[in-house]
Amino acid sequence: MATLGSSLAPTSSTLALSEIRPDKDWFRFSGRHPLAALLVTGFVATQTTTMIGFFMPVIGLPVLNWPLDNGHIGAPGTAAGSAGQYFVGQFMHYLNGFAFILIFALLAYSKLPFRDTNLGNFLKAQAFCVILSIISAGFLVPLIYSPGKGMGFFSFGHGWKLPFAILLWHLIFGLHIAALYNPGRVRRLQLEDRAAADAAG
Repeated sequence: MATLGSSLAPTSSTLALSEIRPDKDWFRFSGRHPLAALLVTGFVATQTTTMIGFFMPVIGLPVLNWPLDNGHIGAPGTAAGSAGQYFVGQFMHYLNGFAFILIFALLAYSKLPFRDTNLGNFLKAQAFCVILSIISAGFLVPLIYSPGKGMGFFSFGHGWKLPFAILLWHLIFGLHIAALYNPGRVRRLQLEDRAAADAAG
């Protein structure tokens, strides 16, 4: 008769916690379905960082409501702050997120001067997103989203908090990209899997 101790004892079919690696499963999926993985990365990075933008006042920074800002541009005929304006802006915002991850992966990644390591991958994503923050603070916010509102040079017209919030937002966006998009790690994992298959066969 089985006892409690025997029922809890590890068996050959028991998977050790150290062997449960969802990160490896994700990068294996990325290697098999690179475009799908890019789209998932764009969605996760955009969604998570957008939510963080709403809570910037918690750390004393201005709220960054990119969906509403985009809605001012994409649906100018709707009432300011309306649900219609917000959802049009949200749609545009997600398109931007997907576009940026594709630009990063297909055009910018190989041009950025960092080594093919996990740290190098992180630095590539951060460098790309610093460029995005410069475009945002230097062009989009003062000239497109808030023209004539005294935003000034690189959005410093009302102090340092807005440009710093924009930079921080984009660095967090880059952190999510680096966590989910790592072609060097995909290649290294594929080599490990091939070596393990050869050794087993």
